[in-house]
Amino acid sequence: MFYAVIFFSILVLLFLLWDVKKPPKFPPGPKWYPIVGCALQISELRLKCGMFCKVVDELAKYYINPYGLYGLKIGRDKVVIAYYSDTINEMMTNEDLDGKPDGIFYRMRTFNSKKGILVTDEDLWVDQRRFILRHLKDFGFSRAGMVNIIQHEASFLLEELREIVNEQGGKQAEVSMHDLFKVNVLNTLWSMMASKRYDRKSEEITDLLTMFFELFQNVDMVGALFSHFPFIRFIAPNYSGYNAFVESHQRIYTFLRREVENHRQTYGNYDMPRDLMDSYLREFDNPKRGEFFSEEQLLAVCLDMFLAGSETTNKSLGFAFLHMVRNPEIQEKAFAEIKEMIGVDRLPEWGDRVKLPYCESIVLEAVRMFMGNTFGIPHRALRDTRLSGFTIPKDTMVIACFRGMLMNSHDFPNPSKFDPERYLMDGKLKIPEAYNPFGFGRHRCMGDILGSNA
Repeated sequence: MFYAVIFFSILVLLFLLWDVKKPPKFPPGPKWYPIVGCALQISELRLKCGMFCKVVDELAKYYINPYGLYGLKIGRDKVVIAYYSDTINEMMTNEDLDGKPDGIFYRMRTFNSKKGILVTDEDLWVDQRRFILRHLKDFGFSRAGMVNIIQHEASFLLEELREIVNEQGGKQAEVSMHDLFKVNVLNTLWSMMASKRYDRKSEEITDLLTMFFELFQNVDMVGALFSHFPFIRFIAPNYSGYNAFVESHQRIYTFLRREVENHRQTYGNYDMPRDLMDSYLREFDNPKRGEFFSEEQLLAVCLDMFLAGSETTNKSLGFAFLHMVRNPEIQEKAFAEIKEMIGVDRLPEWGDRVKLPYCESIVLEAVRMFMGNTFGIPHRALRDTRLSGFTIPKDTMVIACFRGMLMNSHDFPNPSKFDPERYLMDGKLKIPEAYNPFGFGRHRCMGDILGSNA
């Protein structure tokens, strides 16, 4: 018995020593402790800084290097933060880093398997991304086609604003900008996915917005506490966020299943698919369909489309108007440009965009200010590889920090200032090379078309 205890103690000691040992040439970062890695340091900074992007910013002050990245270990997960633009660009073009996280957090959100489009990789990602983009273009998901959908929603929004003004006396009104665009952005997406739009006052849209609010509150693509410490979901399911995560997804999937079933009952009545759901259902009937098509995949794709497109667009629009309220001179210049170039008697059209460089610069700056506090979808090393001269072991999570890319003073002088003029030179748009809020290449976010046009 004595020797068994000694042997077991030696094994535990060896494990603890192995658990804190960093791989050779791993990026610099905080000290690792057994079991938790550097989670305790991150938790302390989270209490001090609040937003996780500011935690990453704070760590960068101590551990960033000329190569623009540093390494963490949270629980059992090795994480590398790509901070500078050049490092993020190298990360995006390194095929060894084309994987997506494969832990319990990412599988549980899509029926305990890798499904959808946001956190899938390899053949599944290539096949489904190609199918989705090809068919969505038929329903408006192109730069020109999107304009028609957005114009339609803009007309409803203007009418709703007139009603609000009339209800408050007919001359001026107080309007909450925080949630103003949510319904219209959701309708823009939902029209392509399910040929449906909701009235702002309907009970159904109220319930749906509540579900999505809960979902966005409980979903962080960087991961939750139980994703880095899976065992904790059994010990503290509420504290770890596990229960809220499961319940919010269950409610969304119940709604989506109901809509898929409605389409299943009616899509055969039409010669051509009405929307993305119809396209998937028709593919189910194809005897030569690919191996990745299933109802669960369709549900996961719908969820991912909402996550990719709705929140970013809604928040960026809200940010734009918030900054124009705080800077009325910007609002006045934008209105003057609109009056001069297209007038006030019609909605803008696609061809008007080149005539409105100042208005577009406001959009660019609003997107920068919002996306500068976010992260890209995490990537995973498919095999041992190199990034900016450092070794990235297989299965390491690599995350692009947009704060380092979009809020640095080198590429964007005085980055905390809302300054549309930074994109203009001699009255024409000049976008900095570092401006890549939606990524680039084959990893460019599918929500780019909605986000940049809305």
